[in-house]
Amino acid sequence: MKYSVCAVTGTRAEFGLLRPLLERLELEPSVELQLAVTGSHLSQTFGGTVCEIEEAGFLCCDRIPILHDGDSKVDMAQITGKALSAFADYFSRKRLDLLIVLGDRYEIFAAASAAAMLGVPIAHLCGGETTEGAVDEFFRHSITKMSILHFTGCEEYRHRVIQLGEAPERVFNVGEPGVENAANLAVLTSEDLRMDIGFPRVGRPYAVVTFHPVTMEDGKAEEQLRELIQAMDAFPQLDYIVTLANADAGGRIINHIWKEESRCHSNWLVIPSLGAKRYVSAIRSAEFVLGNSSSGIVEAPFFHTPTINIGDRQKGRVMAESVLCCQPSAGDIAFAMRRVMTPEFRIAAAQASSPFGDGHTSEKILPVLLRFLESSNKSLKKTFYDVSFEV
Repeated sequence: MKYSVCAVTGTRAEFGLLRPLLERLELEPSVELQLAVTGSHLSQTFGGTVCEIEEAGFLCCDRIPILHDGDSKVDMAQITGKALSAFADYFSRKRLDLLIVLGDRYEIFAAASAAAMLGVPIAHLCGGETTEGAVDEFFRHSITKMSILHFTGCEEYRHRVIQLGEAPERVFNVGEPGVENAANLAVLTSEDLRMDIGFPRVGRPYAVVTFHPVTMEDGKAEEQLRELIQAMDAFPQLDYIVTLANADAGGRIINHIWKEESRCHSNWLVIPSLGAKRYVSAIRSAEFVLGNSSSGIVEAPFFHTPTINIGDRQKGRVMAESVLCCQPSAGDIAFAMRRVMTPEFRIAAAQASSPFGDGHTSEKILPVLLRFLESSNKSLKKTFYDVSFEV
């Protein structure tokens, strides 16, 4: 018997995290895998990264366009509504045994909402995390409540999913998918990476920079990015590999500024997407990771690469000792940049350990999915699991 399994991906980062699990599912004779590709994958403004999915050999892709030109919170709400309708139509034409989603973005919330209302079982990766500075916070926990299986990045996140009322026997600590990529991808040398991305300034130290809008802080995207650029300019001895922001409210403003400013910064390379292999290679050889991306929290510590985490976008996540947090002001960022380049901090980063697993995430997830698919009881009825505690 073939089980129909669909995975939804809306961003370059998300696909990179899902890829090891998708590759394992494709090899399973009992599974018929379908990818629903949506969001920024289908927008040239954000790199048109659907081509990366096809180049990876995933040819069974359905495209579900949802984005329109617009960068406000109203636009994001309208896109979410459009996505909910589009996924309801899509899932109603399928006979799915399982939907796989990862993370906390609005397009994933829309897909999960449609699936839940249509009675499609959902397996959710990377629940239980907290990001106080982003609207992703409530999307993530909402997706948790719509899901039947949960795969978390560490034990603290597993406890939080259970605290949301999910039965412990359906919540699995498997480690972060980003650590699996870091542990298993064949990385490029710094020299090969530079030649591959067209930035042949071999021998110069560099930082990897990604700055996304902080969606719980209205109208601050440009102001905060200008502060970051001012701090970067204080260290002209460094090169900067900048990956563009995602398709959240404020992302287009950030990307426009990066592109305009790059014209007068010969030590910058601004690129829409590096892809998983080149991105992991970049952070492995970097002096440090700079910005507010979760990759600085998850992948960078695996390589003992220092991270400067700016602002509140990632506030609440479990963090390794190699992560240094600072405020989104030029002075604070520059101070942090000086500190992470000191011998003392680099020694501390080299000794820090990652709290997010051993790099075998997809290997741990697969048998759980197969057991569920083969089970005779796929009821979506859930009894709320009460945790005994005092407040």
